[in-house]
Amino acid sequence: MGNSYYNYVEEHKLLIECFCGETKIEDVFELKNKIEANLSQVPKFSVLVDIQENTDKPFHKMNDAFIEFYSKSELTLKINRIAVVTDTPSQVVNTILFIDGLKEVFDIPIRVFSSLEPAINWLHSDVSIDKIKSMLEGFKNTIVLK
Repeated sequence: MGNSYYNYVEEHKLLIECFCGETKIEDVFELKNKIEANLSQVPKFSVLVDIQENTDKPFHKMNDAFIEFYSKSELTLKINRIAVVTDTPSQVVNTILFIDGLKEVFDIPIRVFSSLEPAINWLHSDVSIDKIKSMLEGFKNTIVLK
């Protein structure tokens, strides 16, 4: 799945997604389809998305494709909240474009954060920040950033 990764922390009802380097839309859709299959029995959960190491440029067609994917996905109906952790102005712009487009299809609370701790707090999760950092670092250490 390229530079895309996820882990579901069952005891905290939290899906953690990480996108690093350049991500191809096909890889993201493959990841999302895998998540949907693996979480088909999970009733409700929140999502933490880490794109701090993502190098994609704002791309309207990619955002449109994501929004279309979410509008057809049953997974979307199970999401309580989505927190996106960013690092650059470009990532913030891309995320805000996505949020604006998604609001036309679904009413899911989505917020952009510049660090993990406030994102986790907003998701009302009591998962350890160290546990999340460890998961994310473990993944980031396995890929080659371009």
